[in-house]
Amino acid sequence: MKTAYRIVTPILAVAGIVLGVFLKLFTFVIGNGDDTINNLISAVSQLTSGKFSTTYEYSLFELIKMALTTEPKTGEDAKSFTEVAKAVMPDIYAFAALFAVMIIVLIVIAVVSALAKDKKKRNAAFFLCGFGLAVSIAAIVVSNDAFSKISGGEVNLPDLVSLFSDNSLVTLATAILTVTSATLSAGFYSIFGIYLFIIIWTILSNMLISTPIQPSKNHKVKHTRRSLKAVAGKK
Repeated sequence: MKTAYRIVTPILAVAGIVLGVFLKLFTFVIGNGDDTINNLISAVSQLTSGKFSTTYEYSLFELIKMALTTEPKTGEDAKSFTEVAKAVMPDIYAFAALFAVMIIVLIVIAVVSALAKDKKKRNAAFFLCGFGLAVSIAAIVVSNDAFSKISGGEVNLPDLVSLFSDNSLVTLATAILTVTSATLSAGFYSIFGIYLFIIIWTILSNMLISTPIQPSKNHKVKHTRRSLKAVAGKK
């Protein structure tokens, strides 16, 4: 069981890192309560060959790729991302730091659990997961604060969209829309789930290692038969 723990736990931790990076991390839904405007949205979506949608999902990998490949806008009215998202920049920095800690904790768990030859190191992985969960909850609080600001209109949606799209129809459409929903997605909650799973797995492993399950043995009582000569000899 000790060997199984040292193999399975690092795999779980690495899987959490991969899922957190490549699965969708954020989901944004934009829209309007007016049916006429919603019909216009459908028309714009057709004109842009599906490039415009009311639902946008981004993984950490995609966000990094966008940040590296998107060229800054030039011109008198051009704004940088930090200018457009000024209202939520403190939340973005805080969430980025917390999410980085979540990833680092998984890396440490992978190393510690791979070397976990005794209960002390298995418990260290357990407490690291607890710390990771606490950081995750803090990240949820920070993200909810940022999402409320975005949904409240503190971030100019057309300016934000224009940073990543050169399509004038898309920018025009966002001028009459608002962010109706902003949530964390599978990428984040997969890490959260991995922490919980490792905690449960560690508890079960400690229990099995301390009190291993052994097959029950049926002891048969051997009945000795005395010969007639032996019985006669004692009389």
